[in-house]
Amino acid sequence: MFKRKAKKESPNYGAAVSHLVSIGINFLAVDFDQTMIDIHTGGRWKGTSSELATHVRPVFIELLKLANAQKMQIAIVTFSHQTQIISEVLETHFSFAQDIVIRARDNTWWYEGNGMTEGKQPYMASAVEELSSKNPEVKIEKNTTLLIDDDFKNIELAGSDGVRGVHVIPEQTHLILQDILELR
Repeated sequence: MFKRKAKKESPNYGAAVSHLVSIGINFLAVDFDQTMIDIHTGGRWKGTSSELATHVRPVFIELLKLANAQKMQIAIVTFSHQTQIISEVLETHFSFAQDIVIRARDNTWWYEGNGMTEGKQPYMASAVEELSSKNPEVKIEKNTTLLIDDDFKNIELAGSDGVRGVHVIPEQTHLILQDILELR
């Protein structure tokens, strides 16, 4: 973990993604509610996917586009069960949405491995299983994974299991790229 330092200048997206590549990150696991989007749906979004798509934080649009261009694997890991609407939101912003794995609390997947079953760990592990079956040449390990989440408990659990994390404070999303640049 690291301490946040407020800076006036904004790091650029390219530098953040280049840094992730340089430290060996090849898999981004991103939470949805209050992280990728600026609201918490509680898994009960009643509006359209187009309406929800307006809540995607611009930092994630740019970050994920550049990460995809660098051949990083990407998954959305969320406790929401609204997989279909999340998929539609991704399709609104990303031409590669079909390559983004979604692991939600929707009873469409299970994790049978021996790893940690708390927090987002089983969601990430299951996503890795799917990504690895589609891209066997890509070797995703705990130390090549980055979890981005607004729930600090999920970040702590990931860290205790060897996965790096960036804690998103919803009111301070301008610090996300800086926090990425401070990862080791």
